[in-house]
Amino acid sequence: MRRMNSDFRTQYISEEGQKLTNRDYFGFVEMDDYACYVLADSLDGELETNSAKFVVESLIRSFVEGPSMNAGRLKRNMNQAHRELLKQRGGMHLKASVTMVVTDYRKLICCHVGNSRFYLLRNGRVLVRTRDQSLTENLLKEERITLDQAAAHEERNNLYSFLGERGQPEILVSKKIGLEAGDIFALFTRGAWESFGEEEFLEAAKEAKEPKEILDQAEDVILGQQETGEVDNYSLAVTFIEKVYQPPKKLSLKKILMAAIPIVLVVGGISLGLYLHHRSVKNKEYNLEKYLNSGQEYLKYDNYLKASEDYGEAKKLADGLKKKEESKEADQYKKLAEQILLGDEAMMGGEYQKAQNLYLKARELSIKAGNTGKGYIDAGLKQTKDYIDVFDLIEIGQQKEGYGDMEGAVKSYGQARDKAAALYFSSGKEEALAKQAAAEEKMEKNSQKQEAAAAAAKEESQAAKKTEEESKQAEEEKAKKEEEEKRELENQQKLNDQKNAIDLENKGNELLAEEKYESAITYYQTAKTIYIRLEMYELADGINDKIGAAKAGIKTRDQKTSESGSGTGTGNGDAGKNGPGVGR
Repeated sequence: MRRMNSDFRTQYISEEGQKLTNRDYFGFVEMDDYACYVLADSLDGELETNSAKFVVESLIRSFVEGPSMNAGRLKRNMNQAHRELLKQRGGMHLKASVTMVVTDYRKLICCHVGNSRFYLLRNGRVLVRTRDQSLTENLLKEERITLDQAAAHEERNNLYSFLGERGQPEILVSKKIGLEAGDIFALFTRGAWESFGEEEFLEAAKEAKEPKEILDQAEDVILGQQETGEVDNYSLAVTFIEKVYQPPKKLSLKKILMAAIPIVLVVGGISLGLYLHHRSVKNKEYNLEKYLNSGQEYLKYDNYLKASEDYGEAKKLADGLKKKEESKEADQYKKLAEQILLGDEAMMGGEYQKAQNLYLKARELSIKAGNTGKGYIDAGLKQTKDYIDVFDLIEIGQQKEGYGDMEGAVKSYGQARDKAAALYFSSGKEEALAKQAAAEEKMEKNSQKQEAAAAAAKEESQAAKKTEEESKQAEEEKAKKEEEEKRELENQQKLNDQKNAIDLENKGNELLAEEKYESAITYYQTAKTIYIRLEMYELADGINDKIGAAKAGIKTRDQKTSESGSGTGTGNGDAGKNGPGVGR
């Protein structure tokens, strides 16, 4: 009914900018009596999972299941989204910044974590604006930087709280704010407010008649920065409130009483019963909310005994009221608190391995509960690990002692002693000291026996070494002699090869003189090959000239033969080598 009697107009843009994908996400739902608007910005680099979309869908789902403007309920919805995001990790560290606005068409309330922003404008001025959970915002608050400097400050994206963080996020919830016709509220992701700042937003809103006019101006400004800088994903949702729901005027108390008097006597008994039942339910709901909130506070301050008690009471009330979600939440935190208490009890009893197993189970429950109590559990695990390490070192010392490594055993006992002392673990320190002293005494006795055995072994070793050196010297002399013989044989072979080459060269000389050029070349080439193999390159080069002379002789002979065959003559002479003759 409220929605029908009000006028809220919402439009939005959500684009990837110059990135490959858009990892912002906006969603809203407008029901009869309530509306919810959620904008989120993925802070991780995981491309396969859109953290922003996951968070928005979780918050919208929780809202639809139980529409409410109750601050505690909104915080629990936000924590539920945080826990669900952690469960979706699968080896990824998913993170998101988110802002959620809920309205009953008369008032609104804002809940946010991170650096996505909410603005409420009235009469052209900013009435409400969320504050980023960043180091830059802290500097701005302390007036160490200006608003203009904050928009481009290097720490503006260094957030100290967001959904998906390893601890419990700091969820900020505003007071309920009354709405008026003409109000404008908007949700920005970082990519939008970095490029389309507060002053530009106010200027665009002055003359705008529709949300789209603001969105168009915003997109023009953002895209205009593509040439000078990188444009990130950007999302902006704007809602114009043209009409606020006005409840029908109530009848005066006097008129109500006058009209009701004839009926009161008839239905008084029934009404009283219904009233008492209603009041009982409201009291239980109030107590349920109180126990849930106090349990959360006790968890925050690591008071797990009181947290277990309050969540136990909250579960009983939720079961009686048939509130499944609240019952599940109370049971989850009750089991977590009880598991931590069991770990503490085992730790106090000296059952360190058992305590470690209990704390590990508590850590599993903590992850499901959005890492609630994680710091306390990790501290307990570290302490149990340290104590177990002391006993492990003692055990290692005993093992080393068992197979005769007394020096290693003493070292392990000493490490156990030092670690126990650093932990103020007196019983562990005393045990390690006793075992270290016993091992050192045993090691001293063994040392004396070892020294005597070492002396005998040394004498035997020296004799063996002398024999080995003599044998080695004999082998070296033998090898040296063999090497000399081999070298002498090689030298003789070289001399023989050199002599053969000289003989071949001389034979070639004789054949050259006899004008037997082809044979001379064969002898020269063979001699040259031997010279090259013997690395006697000058002699090999000298052969080249003789081979050249032989080839020249062949050419001259061939020319003469050719000339002799083409001549004619008369007489009794034969055509000879030196010229034409006269035939007979």
